[in-house]
Amino acid sequence: MKIIFGLGNPGQKYKKNRHNLGNMIVDEFVKVHRLKYKPFFRLNALIARTIFDNEEILLIKPGTYMNNSGFCVAKVLTKYKVEPKETLIIYDEVDLPLGDIRFRQKGSCAGHRGMESIVYAIGTENVNRLRVGIGKNNSGELSEYVLSDFSAREKKVLVELIEKSVFAFREWIENDIEYVMKKYNRRGGNSE
Repeated sequence: MKIIFGLGNPGQKYKKNRHNLGNMIVDEFVKVHRLKYKPFFRLNALIARTIFDNEEILLIKPGTYMNNSGFCVAKVLTKYKVEPKETLIIYDEVDLPLGDIRFRQKGSCAGHRGMESIVYAIGTENVNRLRVGIGKNNSGELSEYVLSDFSAREKKVLVELIEKSVFAFREWIENDIEYVMKKYNRRGGNSE
């Protein structure tokens, strides 16, 4: 079994925010594969299940706010007895330009509160991540920037970015973290 978490904030108010990019990417996979989410109240999550490449896959949107993502992740990993190495966390990254993606196998959280919560809750930095670039805001508060919607200009890049991210995490399911790191962690975050 492999588990993919798309990080974000619950509720309509946040649905199209930059900080909800992880949710958007998982939603796209669920839509393309005609899956349906079921609420799991004890896990505080929406979960869609599928079999992909002969393996059971859970696609999860935590029902917690971003800064408390770790509560959901820890509960899910305990319930399903899945190790962090069989888990992928997808989230927005201000330190990458809009359109770039990077895989990481472990490491620091670089100030991302959702990842900080997860590392604290599961007790290790050794968890796979797909960091999806939203670019930096050079003026104003970071929290205001990540909790704002994508601009009209950014939305043109966003569609392609979501498709690329879905394809990339499907390759993680089929292969392993080393494979996707080699393929996608080049300059520009592209597979070409």
